[in-house]
Amino acid sequence: SSLKESSSKLARTSSLDVGCYNAVLHAYSQSQDSDDVANAERLFTCMKEQTPLKISVKNSKINNVNEEDASSSTTIFSVIPPKPDLISFSSMLNCYSKHGSVSKAEKLLDEMHESFVPNVACYLPIISALDKSGDADAPDRVLQWIERSHLSLPRPNRQLFITALRCMRRYGRGEEAEIILDKFQKAYPDRGAPDIFAYILVLRAWEQIKRKVDRHHAAKRARIFLDKMETMSEESFLPTLDISAYNIMLNCYARAGEAEEAEKLLADLEGGSLSPYGDTIAAVEPDSKSYSTVIKAWANNGGDDSVDRAWQILYRLGYPKKTNPKQQQVPFNVSMNNFNSMLMLFAKRGMASEAEALLNRIDELVVEGTIKKGGPDIQSYEAVLEALGRCKDTNAPTRAEALVTRLEVMSEMGGDFQPSLLAYNTLLNCYANAGMAGKAERLLERLNDPDSFSVGSTIKAIANSGKSQLVSMSSADSLAKTVGTGNEIIFAHRLKLCSKWGLGKEAELLLEQMKERHLNPGVIHYTAVLNAWAKSSDNNATARAEALFMTMEDSSFDLDLAAYHGLLLNYSSRGKSKKARRLLQRILDSPDMVPNRNSFTMVIDSYARSGSQHAAEKAEELLDQMRELHAAGNRDVEPDSVTYASVIRCKKRSKDAKKIHTMSTFEKIKMMQELQIEAWP
Repeated sequence: SSLKESSSKLARTSSLDVGCYNAVLHAYSQSQDSDDVANAERLFTCMKEQTPLKISVKNSKINNVNEEDASSSTTIFSVIPPKPDLISFSSMLNCYSKHGSVSKAEKLLDEMHESFVPNVACYLPIISALDKSGDADAPDRVLQWIERSHLSLPRPNRQLFITALRCMRRYGRGEEAEIILDKFQKAYPDRGAPDIFAYILVLRAWEQIKRKVDRHHAAKRARIFLDKMETMSEESFLPTLDISAYNIMLNCYARAGEAEEAEKLLADLEGGSLSPYGDTIAAVEPDSKSYSTVIKAWANNGGDDSVDRAWQILYRLGYPKKTNPKQQQVPFNVSMNNFNSMLMLFAKRGMASEAEALLNRIDELVVEGTIKKGGPDIQSYEAVLEALGRCKDTNAPTRAEALVTRLEVMSEMGGDFQPSLLAYNTLLNCYANAGMAGKAERLLERLNDPDSFSVGSTIKAIANSGKSQLVSMSSADSLAKTVGTGNEIIFAHRLKLCSKWGLGKEAELLLEQMKERHLNPGVIHYTAVLNAWAKSSDNNATARAEALFMTMEDSSFDLDLAAYHGLLLNYSSRGKSKKARRLLQRILDSPDMVPNRNSFTMVIDSYARSGSQHAAEKAEELLDQMRELHAAGNRDVEPDSVTYASVIRCKKRSKDAKKIHTMSTFEKIKMMQELQIEAWP
């Protein structure tokens, strides 16, 4: 009788209204436990399909007696929950979105349109989740939901537009951001246009364009959009623009390497010509970030005078051109951010000596009192270490070691900062470039929490060392296991090790392992496999490389010059001159790629190995083409000693079987005259 009475009570609880179930769904949506997504899904499915929800309760709890006296069995009750309402759908959408199940959320919202009219609370979580998803097509999906919300919502919502614009900023989609802003403006024709924050988000969307080839176009569009903002500010539709808007524009120029344009804008800011009211009192003045960004533009410019032009920026801020020990220096306006930008310029160019000299000079200025506040920070040291990692000096690892030791000593003496993982990783990269595998492995053991870059650099050190194939491959495999299943960075270094030894089959197996572990092989991984096949002795190596290259073309990759060089190396090393020449023509015809001297040299090498009677003629044609392209402004295609050596091999093999090293001095001089070169390669 007690069990029946308890059952009757539980039966009454089954009459709970939909609000109680919605409260449970809401609780699941706020949970941090990923398993609660499945629990919410189970409950919502029962509500939607009106299927019984089974509840099991221990008899001891039903009878309200001691567990010692009660049976250990359980009683199962079937309860039919109420049908879901708009809030039920909204809670489930929120649950999917917060836990990253965006596709399920989108599918549910599609289904919801059949029974309900979604409100803002239904669209907002999905757009926010797409913003954080990292999916390549997320911006396109956000734009689609904005269009659908415009049709279904009774009135527009500002938060919806702002969230969509944030997504476009994150993904660097300026075009789509302007479309959303236009919809935003049309949605509020009488109640005020979007505020300045919405316009800044569009400007940042142009700033964050991902592909390098698109950055010049992005800078132009950003400038047009900024001009529009200035006009609206003058007409009082927007408040007065501050320096942050112009700094975004400067960064657009910097990312595109358009240093001249950045300099012009900085000069306008310095001269006060950007005053919205035509006077100097209200003029927008550049700040420290403005100058740092222009130095960054010169760092990305690559021009011969970039370093000198960047120094001019520091001189304008008061940095002394020449130091005079007898004269006390006047405090100047160079900030550490400005100095760090200059150090990063040196780092990009591998100018380690200049970076070290500037770092030491900053320390001197602090001691002298010229810099009254602050001094070199961890970013300063990291930039100098990066410069050492990129320079070709044989003593670069020793100098990098000394710099890291200096950081460690400063930390032990109570300094404001300690060596970062990035600093140690940069030192590991120095070891890797020098092939110092032993030092790299010992440093890796010292690190408390190494990341994939740490392990990858150590594998690179092993690859560049003199270790045998068996030892190096075994060491790389054991190192890869220290980070679990590995990631894209670890696999990239392992694949490069395979390419060193010409292990094409092993490289393809690693590529398959990446796919099995749900990693995303990129162009760099496929290119490493192409290079492995190029050095392989397998009879079908070229066919395997061609098949792999076709796979790359059929995918969504943006193939770069290195990828084409991977296949070109396969043709070059096996004397397949016709295929090599056709592939070079594809590079020349591509609007996204510019050939360099390696592109042509590999094709010339293919003629040298082909045994063709016309090898000399074809090689000289390619040499002339290189000179024409160089004269037209392509500095990277200028022939070097390796190119000339390949041409000489072609000419000798076409004339006779005499080896180059047996040529007489007279023959060499005659050959130099024919090729119009001043020194024998």
